Amino acid sequence: MTVVGIQSRLDSGSFLERYAFVPELGWHEIGSDNRAESNLLDGFAGRIEALKAVYERYRPAYQSEYEEHLNWEFTEDELRQMIAFFDSAVGQHYLDGTWRMEAYIGTNMEETEQALVAEAVQSYRSR
Repeated sequence: MTVVGIQSRLDSGSFLERYAFVPELGWHEIGSDNRAESNLLDGFAGRIEALKAVYERYRPAYQSEYEEHLNWEFTEDELRQMIAFFDSAVGQHYLDGTWRMEAYIGTNMEETEQALVAEAVQSYRSR
């Protein structure tokens, strides 16, 4: 889990950050802290901090779930081979290249995604 970055996401809870940007979750509902944020970034930072603080209670469950699934999905020999691959120069290039590819494609496809979402919203509204 360490070589492919899963462990660092479990350790930090960073995989939960996306929820800080979803207003439908009620971040500003009655009963929540409605103080004026000094800027938009501070508002998101506070949400991320809250998510990570609460995550600490749930972290052992996430850790256990990942470990159990890895042990169910892969044999010890397969895990050793994967670790050897990811520790190799080719494996490191794969990890770096995959991250870079996702980043570039995400950037290159922004306008396409915006058009796709706008079309889907329009289609949904015209039902």
